[in-house]
Amino acid sequence: MSVTTAAPVHTIDHTITDERLAEDLALVTPALAPAEKGDEPYEESLDERFQRFHAANPHVYTGLRDLALPIARLGKKTSIKMLWEVLRYQELVRTQGEEFVLNNSFTSRYARLLMEQEPALRGLFATRELRS
Repeated sequence: MSVTTAAPVHTIDHTITDERLAEDLALVTPALAPAEKGDEPYEESLDERFQRFHAANPHVYTGLRDLALPIARLGKKTSIKMLWEVLRYQELVRTQGEEFVLNNSFTSRYARLLMEQEPALRGLFATRELRS
């Protein structure tokens, strides 16, 4: 009589820790070069930081646009901050280049950009004069 032995079962640890997430993201997230002017490192302006963030994370614009368009079609006004928090909550956004996943300092820039580039969104958000 012959005895058949089962092949060993291999399990995969799917536990996600902060360290493991950071390691995984480091594998797929390209680093952004620090800003420099000439030979001296310098502090980037908010507009410069926004431009770098936006270029590295076009899905943020798309996500905000997709949230805003149905509201605009209803003829309602809304707040860019509300849409920003919805996008943050969805956790679908993977961003690069900033300490915070979605930096609140960029909301006013996105409101202006969306209203400038999307005719259906013109006038959807209230804006104030930029200070920086």
